[in-house]
Amino acid sequence: MATMIANDCINCGACEPECPNNAISQGDPIFVIDPKLCTECVGFHDYEACAAVCPVDVCVTDPNNIETEETLIARARQIHPETNFGDSFESRFRKGQGKAAAPAPASTAAQSAGAPAVASSAAAASPGGAVSEFVEADVNYVELPPIDSWNIPMRCYKCNNVHEQNVKNFTIGNVIFCPHCHKSTFVRDNLNYHIRTLLQDSYDKWDKVQTEFAARRERERVEFMERRANEAAAFEKRQERDLEKIRQELDAIGDHYDAAGKPYKKGSSFSWG
Repeated sequence: MATMIANDCINCGACEPECPNNAISQGDPIFVIDPKLCTECVGFHDYEACAAVCPVDVCVTDPNNIETEETLIARARQIHPETNFGDSFESRFRKGQGKAAAPAPASTAAQSAGAPAVASSAAAASPGGAVSEFVEADVNYVELPPIDSWNIPMRCYKCNNVHEQNVKNFTIGNVIFCPHCHKSTFVRDNLNYHIRTLLQDSYDKWDKVQTEFAARRERERVEFMERRANEAAAFEKRQERDLEKIRQELDAIGDHYDAAGKPYKKGSSFSWG
């Protein structure tokens, strides 16, 4: 683990939810990083997420604990055995060379035909200046047939043959004839009740589950995009501060450079000024 949180931490908590390994926790008195869980985001990002969102730049490199990319990805695989990182994974050691680009967004024609829009409107700039767009996987919802279109297999108690009857034939008082032996069956209220209850309850549950699923997906999508936007804004501010720091350091070098022939102030330490 080559990342640590310096003592200047302001306990804002911005870094904790960004860690893919849950390695960051509230310590005493500041947040701390568990070295057994930190992978410097290798396998998940080509940057360190905690450092990207830190408003005071205290997620810094620990000079006494430098680890290689091989060690970090091995730890990531151990922490996340269910994840297939493959050979091409995100890593700060090789920015822009990790995961493949997302597929192209759904066509306009498909959206006009009633297909749900799946492409996110947010884009993230890569270090090389390219723009990658997040595309949400489409969901092909299975459509239920009309409730009265179901056919029910019915076994004749006389000849033991099976014949299908439409659900509409199972109304109370209706008489159903077997096409094989022509034996009649009288539909009683309990048979009608069992069929109608099964279908209606199943259709109601289907609609409820699908509605809840769609709502949860939309909620998670909005939360994800808000988090990405906050992360991007924090990273931009950090780069602006780094850029200003470079300017200040260059100005200091130029101002204090001991050029040949530069006059020196002379004076005595015992002078009265």
